[in-house]
Amino acid sequence: MAAIVLCLAALPALAALHAQQPVSRLKGRVLNERGERIQAEVRAEAFFGVAAGAFAGQRTFTARANGKGEWSILGIAPGIWLFTAYAEGYLPETVVLPNRLITSSNPNAAGQVFLWDLILKPMTAIQDAHHAALLDAATAARDGHDADAEARLVKVPDDADADYLAAAGRIALIAHRPDLARTLFTRALEQDASSYRAALGIASAFLLQRDFDSASRAFDAARNRTHDKDEQKFLTYAIGDLATIRVR
Repeated sequence: MAAIVLCLAALPALAALHAQQPVSRLKGRVLNERGERIQAEVRAEAFFGVAAGAFAGQRTFTARANGKGEWSILGIAPGIWLFTAYAEGYLPETVVLPNRLITSSNPNAAGQVFLWDLILKPMTAIQDAHHAALLDAATAARDGHDADAEARLVKVPDDADADYLAAAGRIALIAHRPDLARTLFTRALEQDASSYRAALGIASAFLLQRDFDSASRAFDAARNRTHDKDEQKFLTYAIGDLATIRVR
């Protein structure tokens, strides 16, 4: 069992403050594998609120990335959020991140801008039957047909490579299947131990399961697998945020 637990004594006070919590504006970019900025739709979905408890308020947001790949969302309240980028001809990119899980009310913080940008990099969908199946699963998950998405994902080929497995894992996250996602990401790492996407996916799955100790270690592993300074920056902040719920 994880060595990290929530500060239970603080939960009632945090819940009482929840309605007053400040919201933040999150900015980011959507890039392809070559680092080129692309147009996309970005969605944000809240899973948990303050102290990883029940979330109250607007749970989903959407934004369009412009021709420069830039997007922003105002309304990201404290909690655990899943962010997904959808672009034509690409498999979706997704990540789950914490936002000030343990926080105090500050009426002057409304509209606060994050100190990092969220970089999302969808993977080009290869034109073959296997990737067509992944696109179908992604469409089903996007439309809220989680069981249909899962039924397609459990048929992932035995000889799938790390990129394919990591893409399937990300779709499993969108379909709210963190256990399946972890299995797929673990298989991806077995295929390619250096896979950034797989390590980041495992961290995301742990976070949805509220296993904060394991999530923190997995975020650190992902940070060690990328040379992108923007990716390293948001991962560093995620690790720092998770550290606030440690019992000291």
